[in-house]
Amino acid sequence: MARPDEQDTTRRDFFRTFGRETVRQAGAVAGVAAELRRSSLTAARVLFDPEAAIDSPALDPIDPPVVAVDPTQPDATFRSAYRFTGTEITALDARQLPGRVQTLVLVQPSEIASAIRAGAINGGPVLAEVGAYAMAVAARAVVARPETGRVQQLRAAANTLRAARPQIHALSWAVDRLEALNLDLAGQGTDPTEIAERMRSEADSIASANASANAEIGRSGAAAVLALSDEPLNLLVHGDMGPLSCGMVGMGTALIQNLRDRGRDVHIWLTEAAPSGEGGRVAAFQLRQLDVPYTVVPDSALGWVFNGRHIDAVLLRGDRVAVNTDCGVIVGGLSAAIIAAAADVPVIVLAPRNSFDRGAANGAALRADETFGPGAARLNPSTDVVPHDLVTRLISEPE
Repeated sequence: MARPDEQDTTRRDFFRTFGRETVRQAGAVAGVAAELRRSSLTAARVLFDPEAAIDSPALDPIDPPVVAVDPTQPDATFRSAYRFTGTEITALDARQLPGRVQTLVLVQPSEIASAIRAGAINGGPVLAEVGAYAMAVAARAVVARPETGRVQQLRAAANTLRAARPQIHALSWAVDRLEALNLDLAGQGTDPTEIAERMRSEADSIASANASANAEIGRSGAAAVLALSDEPLNLLVHGDMGPLSCGMVGMGTALIQNLRDRGRDVHIWLTEAAPSGEGGRVAAFQLRQLDVPYTVVPDSALGWVFNGRHIDAVLLRGDRVAVNTDCGVIVGGLSAAIIAAAADVPVIVLAPRNSFDRGAANGAALRADETFGPGAARLNPSTDVVPHDLVTRLISEPE
């Protein structure tokens, strides 16, 4: 196991100077993607590596190896939801947060899909990046196969990844894009090794564009929130909108950082977001690292919050947006929107363009096929659909 002080100093210095400053301030700095593209490809790849890289043992296909880090140590803070090495994805296991910082080493698309399905990799825009790199991993693994076998393997990988979280449109969008590129290049007779490199480059492009989009959404969201009040702001956030769910730049955390950079005091009312608990576990973990004051409340206490506390706006993460702008959100978001509407509090949905599903006419098409056994005594749905008439403002990056 490599110690942090044994890492290459160039990589560490790059992340410290670029990652901690530029990305932390991404909500206030224009052109994140342009900055990434001005960097060399090597530098861009380093950006997605944690500073405290860990050497992991060989993968067992049934039980991926894990590496636990002592959370009391100074280096035991997240740098990204994942890192891509070229042959595998090392993901921070969101299920273990906040008590334990642990990573999973994933080398097969089926393992990556299982990690997504199980919530080890949190849902949200970050799945566009993870799905793209998973396809790049699959392309690298089949370079020695005949063309027919390569296409079949990539198709199988794409189907497996898409099925992992169909309610997160960014995932299927990215997988579709990489699969189409593979088919196009294979049809041109492109060398398999070059195809793998092109697919990796395409995944890099998606990750870079995702960072830029999330930063822009954070800026626009901050501008919308600033117009609501001249007093210290109280925002109710349902679900996670930090880097662990969005990628290198979190839409929600960029928004909050923008507000703070403009001298505004912000307090976050954070729902637990049951049943996954991603609000109380994952979102709170990131807000604590940013020194943002917050209060966690159970989803069942939303009425109590609106009745007894002043809320300036509700922020929701749009995971899938229909043509009529009905929004698929993490379960509990509909309740928050209904209560907010009754209290005359604006509901703001943050959603990148890759969450817009042009094949879904309205909210009826957004409902995930969540099946439960007959006579189930307890149901744990994962998604809600917020009708467009409950959404005060839908914020995305410019086309």
